[in-house]
Amino acid sequence: MKIAWFTPLSEKSAIGRASTYIVRELAKSAEVELWHFERGPLHPVTEAKLVFAPSADLSRLASFDLVVYNFGNHLPFHGEIFDVSRQHPGLVVLHDFVMHHFFAALYLEVRRDPSAYLAEMEHWYGVAGRAAGKRSVEGRPVWETDEVVDFPLLERCTEGALGVIAHSEYLLAAVRRSYSGPTRKINLPYELPSGRSAAGRASLGVPNEQLLVLTIGHVNPNKRVHATLEALPDGMHFVVAGPSEPSYQKRLDEIVADRGLTSRVHFLGRVSDDVLHTCLAASDICVNLRWPAIEGASASVIEEMLYSKPVIVSDVGFYRELPDDCVIKVDRSQESAGIARAFKRLKVWDERQLLGDRAREYAAATFRADAYARDLVRFGWDVRNAQPLMDLINRMGDELRRMKVSSDMAMVDTVSVTVNELFCE
Repeated sequence: MKIAWFTPLSEKSAIGRASTYIVRELAKSAEVELWHFERGPLHPVTEAKLVFAPSADLSRLASFDLVVYNFGNHLPFHGEIFDVSRQHPGLVVLHDFVMHHFFAALYLEVRRDPSAYLAEMEHWYGVAGRAAGKRSVEGRPVWETDEVVDFPLLERCTEGALGVIAHSEYLLAAVRRSYSGPTRKINLPYELPSGRSAAGRASLGVPNEQLLVLTIGHVNPNKRVHATLEALPDGMHFVVAGPSEPSYQKRLDEIVADRGLTSRVHFLGRVSDDVLHTCLAASDICVNLRWPAIEGASASVIEEMLYSKPVIVSDVGFYRELPDDCVIKVDRSQESAGIARAFKRLKVWDERQLLGDRAREYAAATFRADAYARDLVRFGWDVRNAQPLMDLINRMGDELRRMKVSSDMAMVDTVSVTVNELFCE
């Protein structure tokens, strides 16, 4: 199989890092070209041919058996990939459930076309979508509220795709609500770097006799850092490694001051990979909360599990699908009490050790690049085999639209049932 793999390759992109693992394994049995738009610094790739997409001949894509587009909710990394996917349909790997931030930035900041944004919202979500879009244009962004999960705009990414891969059952179900083509859930792969040395918890300002609680990644209200601060018990230090939204950081600083936690809470901001490794190696407990659940999966929680860390997670989305004996799940409706109970349980060394060992074993066996590559190739052939049927369905859809047939007419059900009986198992 000949595969063109479109991905961000910036060393700041977790999706780019995962792509290097996948492409390495794909290259063992397929001819792979990795197409990217960044000039550097990049994740290292040696197993596949690198193609700098802006200077490449896009007509070459017609010669590939499979063209794969990786989509995440960050316009600078995925904007050009989205543009190419509109010209050359392929297999979409969807990394996030909520893609609203991507399209809001595209329409409102880059194209400066609020009417296109409103039209998109109305197209997918009707009157409620247009109303939410209008509020956003007027300065009350829906993407800054929990309501954003009602308007994820992932439909725009999957529209016209030959097939879609999701990394959780949670995201797969969301995709299938609007996309009728081939879909598959494949577990996101992740690997720990080798050859790094940890500086130790002293470099983080944490005494050896106290437990170190860690949260990593971009710090925003969705990560529930405020809830962790409010539940932090005596005898624990809390380190937060990742850049913060200024307004949210102000709120966190106020909680720290009000609770007298200044000496036990450390906001590190954006850190290097070496400092992040030190944080993960030194930590006793990791906290990886989410509300709402806007991701398709979580590389950070997989990484924490691979480090043999006991992890406290929200009982939502991808996190809910993790085995109950590998993480501690916190019910959203009882968040504060749930975090407090989890901390109490994890004060016991045996509990931390047992949970961390189970987490590592599960993550190492489940989130594997070789399994991902194998399943992707199999799904790729399924997608190719299904293409004649998909083309037929698209042609029938165009004809029904030409006939001004609406979705609530009996004819639609008749056509659907007939196609299913003739061509589907």
